[in-house]
This record gives sequence, structure tokens and C-alpha cells, in this order.
Amino acid sequence: MLNQVTTMLKKITYFSLAGLALMASPATMAQSVEESIKENLSKRISQPVNEVRKTPFDNLYEVRVQGAVVYTDADGQFVIFGGHLYDLDKKVNLTELAMEEMNRIDIDSLPLDKALKIVYGDGKNRLVTFEDPNCPWCKRLQAEFEQMDVTVYTFVTPILSADSFTKSRNILCAEDPVKTWKDWMGKNISPKKQETCELPINEMLALMQNSNVSGTPAIFFENGKRINGFADAKRMNATMQEQKPQ
Repeated sequence: MLNQVTTMLKKITYFSLAGLALMASPATMAQSVEESIKENLSKRISQPVNEVRKTPFDNLYEVRVQGAVVYTDADGQFVIFGGHLYDLDKKVNLTELAMEEMNRIDIDSLPLDKALKIVYGDGKNRLVTFEDPNCPWCKRLQAEFEQMDVTVYTFVTPILSADSFTKSRNILCAEDPVKTWKDWMGKNISPKKQETCELPINEMLALMQNSNVSGTPAIFFENGKRINGFADAKRMNATMQEQKPQ
């Protein structure tokens, strides 16, 4: 009788332990994924990883680093930070690439005949700018263009003030608009007052909007790249040499 009771207790103990093991396995697996992510990301990002938590979404984990929260997949290959998605393996900002694709402009699709055409050096490369005559960063571009071999097509877009419109009219209605533009933007020589003439300002502002330009300067390159804001000659030349997207 005693032997039968002993055997029964052994069986109960065995099945109880097995059941507990099965019940614990999901938590153990989850913890293992979190620890794996923590170890993986600690080697890939500059900030120390303080904690990793599973989110309600499949294959998405919350990662707490110093002063910020980021999100990653179970493999720790992709990270969402500041609204941008990064591929850590390829070291690529996927959101930035998507935005670049969305904002890409074929400069030959633009009405270049309505732009000021200025040749610097041998002019072998081409780029397009949107500039306001009262934009200080636009004025700084002139010295950079002087160091380059580039043909610049500039759309004068007066958006900063009423005086921007006045200066645009005085420049575009001048006998030599290109020289007047260069004198003002590069040498700070004020354009002479011009009588009212027909300007395609509304057309230029519409073009600016359709090209997803929200400020000046904006620079477009033949390879489809663009720079929003000021860039020096070195950066512009490097951007022009980047591979044209397929």
C-alpha cells in the first residue's frame, strides 16, 4: 500500500512540475527576446539601453534609453526614433529615403525659361534654386556658386515680406535681370526702381508649392537630389556626384 502511495505522489509531482514548466515557458521566451534585444541594441546604438518592454503590437518592442523611447522589432534590426524608421544593419534612414523619393523633382520638368539663368565656371553641371531676394542664406549662396562649375536656374520667389515683392519686381523688370540679381545678391547693390511690369509671381509661388518647397533657399540637382536650406560649394558638389536614383 505504501509503495502505491509513493508511486502516485511521484506521478503527481512529475505532472505538476511539467505543467508549471509549460505555464512558465511563454514568459521565459518573452524575457529571452527582451534580453536579446537589449544586448543587441547596446552594441549598435550610442545610448545605453535601460529597459525593453513588449508592446501590444506584434513584433514591436519599446526600448527605453537615456532621455528617450524608441521602438524596435524582435531582431533589433529596425528602430523607430523621432518619427523616423532606421535600418541598423544597413545604417540607413528609411523614412528619409521615402521622403527623398516623394520630393524628387526632374528639373527638366520645371519651366526653366522663366528662371534666371546664371553660368558659373564652365557651367557643366546644372541645378535649380528657389530664392527670395531678402533671404540672407540665399545671398550667401552666391559666393559658393563662384567656386563651382555650374549653371544655376533661379526662380525668384518673394515670400518673406512685401519688400521682397518690390525687390523681385525691380530685379526682374530691369534691363539686365541676371546682372541686377547678381549685383544685389552678391554685392548688395540695390536694384533701381522699376515701373510696374507683368511678373509671373503667382505662377512662381504655385510652382514652389507644387515642388514641396516651404522656404528659401531650396536647391534641386539633376540627379533628383535636393537640399532644403543653405549648402556650401563642397556639399553641393558632393550631392551632384551622388548616384542618380533608379
